[in-house]
Amino acid sequence: MADKAVALSYYPARISAGNFMQHSLETRRKRLRYRTSHTGTRETDILLGGFVAAHGDSLDHEATGALEDLLDGANDREILDWITGREALPERFRGATMARLLDYVRERAIS
Repeated sequence: MADKAVALSYYPARISAGNFMQHSLETRRKRLRYRTSHTGTRETDILLGGFVAAHGDSLDHEATGALEDLLDGANDREILDWITGREALPERFRGATMARLLDYVRERAIS
């Protein structure tokens, strides 16, 4: 059964206008699945989208928010450089969810 708890969706344009949209966790997960598989960079789609496809159903509010923040706060090339280790991950994005994502990418490279 889907979690019916409601959380805020954080989009910079809506925050500045004061228009917060509320969505259930399940809706946020669905949007995240779409956004991570349509980033604009094929490699990012494969790695980030693959992570969400594999772990999307287990993402809680915090993890979903962390990935939403990543997508809202960086462009595709930066995300790809960070998750592949070409560039250091900025402090503001570090956390348990990003550690899981980086582990997923490393395991994928080994296989």
